[in-house]
Amino acid sequence: MSDLVPLGRMYASTFAEFADRPAVRDDRGELTYAEVGVQARRLASALRGLGLARGDRVVIVAPNSTEWAVVDRAVAIGGFARVALLPRLHTAELTQIAADAEPSVLFADARWLGAHGRAWLPAEVGTVVAIGPGAAPEGAVGFAELVAAGRDEEAPLPDGTDLAAILYTSGSTGRPKGVEVTHDNAGARMRGIAHELPALRVLGERAVALHTAPISHFSGGINEAVTAAGGLNVFEPAFDAARVVDRASSGEITVLPLVPTMISMVIEELERRSAPTGRVGAVTVVPYAGSAIQPDRAEKAHRWFGDTMHQLYGASEAQMPISALAPQDHVTDTNDRGLPRLASAGRPGAHAEVAIVDADHRPLPAGETGEIATRGAHVGPGYWRNDAATAETFRDGWCYTGDVGYVDEHGFLFLLDRRKDMIITGGFNVYPREIENVVSAIPGVREVAVLGAPDERWGEAVTAFVALDPDRGPTADAVIDHCREHLGGYKVPKQVISVDELPKGGTGKVDKVSLRERLWAGQERRV
Repeated sequence: MSDLVPLGRMYASTFAEFADRPAVRDDRGELTYAEVGVQARRLASALRGLGLARGDRVVIVAPNSTEWAVVDRAVAIGGFARVALLPRLHTAELTQIAADAEPSVLFADARWLGAHGRAWLPAEVGTVVAIGPGAAPEGAVGFAELVAAGRDEEAPLPDGTDLAAILYTSGSTGRPKGVEVTHDNAGARMRGIAHELPALRVLGERAVALHTAPISHFSGGINEAVTAAGGLNVFEPAFDAARVVDRASSGEITVLPLVPTMISMVIEELERRSAPTGRVGAVTVVPYAGSAIQPDRAEKAHRWFGDTMHQLYGASEAQMPISALAPQDHVTDTNDRGLPRLASAGRPGAHAEVAIVDADHRPLPAGETGEIATRGAHVGPGYWRNDAATAETFRDGWCYTGDVGYVDEHGFLFLLDRRKDMIITGGFNVYPREIENVVSAIPGVREVAVLGAPDERWGEAVTAFVALDPDRGPTADAVIDHCREHLGGYKVPKQVISVDELPKGGTGKVDKVSLRERLWAGQERRV
């Protein structure tokens, strides 16, 4: 554990160690490490002045920006707990999460605040801070104003066991579940990424990462690792394939974190422009994670980016990398089951213990299929205020991921299916029960079952099977429109399939296995 540096301590040390280097940049400006340090310390001081204590929750609802990064670092060094949420979530979803997290302060994009207000927030949230471009709306404090209210002072850093973040999933019940992440868990994530991506340390200040995926998710881990190496994090508020290709081809960007959906779109854009050369600009490291990638897409990406591709596998409950697929392992060699190595999640990480277990959590021998479990400093302590869910997933230091897979004869981990029904679409987690609750409220819908269907672009496409009242059942478009009114855009079904009746098992429960077979027939891998 001696080489594990807690998150807050890492950020604090970089402010002085890399003081004059550029640290963060967006389209509105750039800050050095020293400048980030001053703003982060002032902001942490201002939050303490508002009455926040160690462990108090701070919600961030905003796209990527330098201000987002400063808030992130202030929360870390101040010992507060970050709750980062996507602006694309529906306010009804945000209301549920905010009620569970009980935050003290909200940082939100100024324009988003102007459109959505603060009615969804608990009344106890006394301070709302506007960040990003645009004026602070009425009732909100401007980011610069709050920073100016604090003092540039050193304060005791949080301990490794202190809470650094709560990562919210919808949960299999359709209710929010908050995964607790400590400063040591985040430190383990940085240590693992640094081990799997040694080029970051070699690049140092030449590690220039372009973040177009939300830094509240996978890209945030790369942001931390680049910071620890003294590199520059460049933030885009949204993904645009043409802009990514332009910037990646410029010669400045050396690190390009992407989710598989983005990889597919970037490849399509590259193909429109030229033939593959095995190199795009000066890009040296392409970390990707968030969902399974189709082997043919990974092979095509390899033709464009060469030996730069690094796949990282992790979970909210057990930080990446549980396993990693190194550049030299992006090959089409097949194993005993006929699966190409490109279809694997790589080898278990150097600091992560991995086991395949049966339904009773007993270890299975190599080659047998079961649930993937992992143990190590990357495993979180449990779910926020949810003892029952914690007891189910976390036992004796092990995290039982709910993913089903096996380790092949060469030591590579393959994910084959999910024990639970979670869908991963475009790198985001979607839980069917949440969507089913929304669809079932539509007049004329008798039954609904939501699953993920294979999709070349999104990895999985949210698909709703609905049994309708013959006299007053809604159209597929009406179902989709209703979902748009109540759910974040990425959770809205991409297709609605009408059936006379949903299949049932012997207990009367909907037989999702048969529906899944209908969608995934002929697919070797079910993620």
